Amino acid sequence: MNSSADPSRNLSTWGCHAGDVAFTIAAPPEWLSAQRAYLSDFLTTPPRELVLAAFNIRVHTDGAAFRQVAEVIRRSPTTGIVEPVTGLLMKEARQATGRRCYVIATDNVEHQPGAYAVAVQGQDIDLFVHAGTGNAHRYPIRLVREAMLRTYEDAGGVIFHAAGVDVDGVAVMVCGPRGAGKTTVTAALLRSPGAALLSNDRLVVYQGDHVIAVPLPVPTARGTIQAFPELEHLVHRRTADGSEFDRMPADFGSVVKHAFTAREFAEAFGASLIARSTLRLVVVPRLADTDEPARARRLPMAAARRVIAANCFTPRDEFWVRPWLVPRRRTDVQLDNQASAAIEYLATTVPCIEMSFGVRNAVGDLVRALNNATEGLG
Repeated sequence: MNSSADPSRNLSTWGCHAGDVAFTIAAPPEWLSAQRAYLSDFLTTPPRELVLAAFNIRVHTDGAAFRQVAEVIRRSPTTGIVEPVTGLLMKEARQATGRRCYVIATDNVEHQPGAYAVAVQGQDIDLFVHAGTGNAHRYPIRLVREAMLRTYEDAGGVIFHAAGVDVDGVAVMVCGPRGAGKTTVTAALLRSPGAALLSNDRLVVYQGDHVIAVPLPVPTARGTIQAFPELEHLVHRRTADGSEFDRMPADFGSVVKHAFTAREFAEAFGASLIARSTLRLVVVPRLADTDEPARARRLPMAAARRVIAANCFTPRDEFWVRPWLVPRRRTDVQLDNQASAAIEYLATTVPCIEMSFGVRNAVGDLVRALNNATEGLG
């Protein structure tokens, strides 16, 4: 299969970046126009700090191209199964040329088996979208994200399960497990004048205290949306009759969430979306279903080290279990060593505060506490 897999249509191209990883995306003109609009809600201008790999992604949208690559995989004598995400099984075929082909075999995540197939050789990636697949424009960003993460790890970067907000020109990393309150704290930080959103759930840390945003949506629970009128107004504008929001459970810690794009989440607060900042503070949220007032306390170095290490996802990420699109060039031992060095650097040089807050209290109390904690960082 080659770039002529859509024989009846010419492919248009568009260049973009995730951090300093460059991508050229080629697709049929109408499809690419919608794809650009979708990706622009997650991607921004590059930092231009590192010279990293560049990738080419070609998107094929006709059914014949999808069937052809699926048949290649079916007929291949060398096939296997990879599980990049828990519950998502992809059938893999490796060819003598070094080309690898994948098609979704089992999908217990989104329940769309056969939605797309991928062929990759080096830095050239072909995405074959099944003709009946809905919301197909969300698939290229997954390839962009996977290629970005592996490229930064190979360049010495370390992935953290954390949100990031730029306040007064420096980054605050909001670090904690799912359900700890990262999104609520992120929203509160975005109320700071001139704030900018980096990312909601993953950050790459490299060269000591440099942080790069990973392009991700911002899943937000009903309680957080109701606490911030900026978000509630946005949800009601998007859903027209508000039925989706009304069906969301109001329980604290609910896993049912509304997904904002990164840009619309930031712009709801009048904030911008940026790719890079310099880390100056780690905030560990401890939100609870109480009316406890907001309190900040600085964690001792040993406690800070434990929290940062628990949320380090290099080389093992709890969600993206196995790299598949871009093979790692560094061994797990090498990645463990660079992760350990990053954890130690952050624990010993960047202040780490624990922020306690009861969500039954007014969110303005949390905003004021965070403003006090971040005052003078820039």
